[in-house]
Amino acid sequence: MPTDNRLPLNRIERENRPDGSILLHNRAPLPDPLPDILDRFDHWTALDSNATFISERANDGIRTTSYGEIDGRSDALAHDLAARGLAKGDAVAIIDGAGVLHAALKLACLKAGLVHVPLSPLLLASEHGRSRLAGLLTAAEPCLTVVPAQTLPEELVALCGTVTTPGELSEVAAAQTPFERPAADPSDPAAIYFTSGSTGDPKGVSITRRMIASCQSAYGVHWPFLAAHRPALIDWLPWHHVFGGLDNFHKMIWYGGAYHVELPPGPDNMDALAARIRDVRPTIHINVPYGIDLLLDHLADDASTRAALFERLDLIFFAGAGMGARTWRRLQDAVTAGPHGPGGPPLVLSGYGATEAGSTMCLGHEPAGQTDEIGLPLPGHTLCLSPVDGATEIRFRGPNVSPGYVGSAGLGTVSLDDEGFLRTGDLARALHDGAPERGLCFDGRLAEDFKLTTGTRVKVGALRHAILAACAPDLQDVAIAGAGQDKLAVILFPTAMALVDKANDLQTRITKALAAHNAAMPGSSTSVYRAAIADGPPDRTAGEINDKGHLVQKTCLHNRADLVARLYDARTDPDIICPDNA
Repeated sequence: MPTDNRLPLNRIERENRPDGSILLHNRAPLPDPLPDILDRFDHWTALDSNATFISERANDGIRTTSYGEIDGRSDALAHDLAARGLAKGDAVAIIDGAGVLHAALKLACLKAGLVHVPLSPLLLASEHGRSRLAGLLTAAEPCLTVVPAQTLPEELVALCGTVTTPGELSEVAAAQTPFERPAADPSDPAAIYFTSGSTGDPKGVSITRRMIASCQSAYGVHWPFLAAHRPALIDWLPWHHVFGGLDNFHKMIWYGGAYHVELPPGPDNMDALAARIRDVRPTIHINVPYGIDLLLDHLADDASTRAALFERLDLIFFAGAGMGARTWRRLQDAVTAGPHGPGGPPLVLSGYGATEAGSTMCLGHEPAGQTDEIGLPLPGHTLCLSPVDGATEIRFRGPNVSPGYVGSAGLGTVSLDDEGFLRTGDLARALHDGAPERGLCFDGRLAEDFKLTTGTRVKVGALRHAILAACAPDLQDVAIAGAGQDKLAVILFPTAMALVDKANDLQTRITKALAAHNAAMPGSSTSVYRAAIADGPPDRTAGEINDKGHLVQKTCLHNRADLVARLYDARTDPDIICPDNA
């Protein structure tokens, strides 16, 4: 894809090393010294205290809160937290969703030097979730926990420190009590975010003020349009996940933006989302493939919302190795068709990150041409492509990297190599053969990959993407089996629409699609020996979906061991698809 004058020139410096690794260093500098996140908040509050900071749905309407109002509420909350005896470095957990009060509490923790710990309220709804929540609370050791008014299981209460409710804190926030902030250092912990647990138990990552500052400063160097005009974002990403609650939230503070909290896209709320788009006219749109499809369906018959979406839009951002070919084509066609505002069509960009790096490690340096692109390292940071067992692991170094994982024994270090690079366990390949300095693509995860009994390595991430693309638009996900076998088998999870059609010709379509996939990718590490269509979606309550909404391969296959056994049973089974016999 050609470069775009709205993005800076590629300043990646490549270094080939004797051990076969490649260093990619982004020579674009970060500000020195880095401002603190509260410096940026204070700047915008002083400049325009009446500007919208955050809005949310409330009482069948939209409640909007300004920078000045959230400043006063967070001061009152910080004063209350100090009055409760909480001291600098103590943890405050909140088991609640995004919203005005949660935003005020996040800022209050920053002001008081406390450590904010967002946890998913969905974990309270199931036995599996409550067990997981107990582990998170044990690791975080909060002195105070904020949870909606309800009876907590006794085993959780004992892990929460003092317990309070959002309602009680709302009354406190209304007092508008001024607060005198203690001195802050860039190395001070600001939050704990837990990894998703895709490849193991969730770990509590310590997020420092320096990590927040370096990440947001790097965005400004890479996306100059953020500083050119104050951004507006409609966001439904959960705040217990690092991308929504850490990256997006602080991005709006750093650049004086307006953060509009909304419900996730769904068939029943697209009219409400469309109304928000018409009202906000966002400058940034962040979405997942499912939400993109729903939005494009709606925009096809709603010219006014389509015009409002594109009027000021600088950017459509995705991190989308799971995006099907059909969705990708639809998105590209919609962006080309417009209508476009005075700035022209929005950039469509991808990126890559990890909780241990404060969300973001790489961003696209040119408009994305395919869905598995992840870009190149952030300004002021260095990426190492390290050979590992026939693949290339992504390793990362810079001020974004966390000092460690929290636990009862203190801060345990994240996984670093001898040179201080974060071992991500993720794999990458060059977007352009032989030239990784021009861009990278996601190539799977070491912990998900496995070898067949023949010794052939299976790259699960890349294969999953290929199968989803081959079977588009019928699948939402796929679990890949084959460890300890000489052939691959898969469990296919159809979309809700495709499930309705399962009794008719879904199996026929899938059989043909997999046969075509096998013809195009006939190797033993890519071709599908047998497949089964699941009766429903992956079970979140059983741990088959993590907090990012991604399939947990290991758990899914373990929970469905009987079905995996049927896939490898030589006897005829009418529910088992044999693509090569099609």
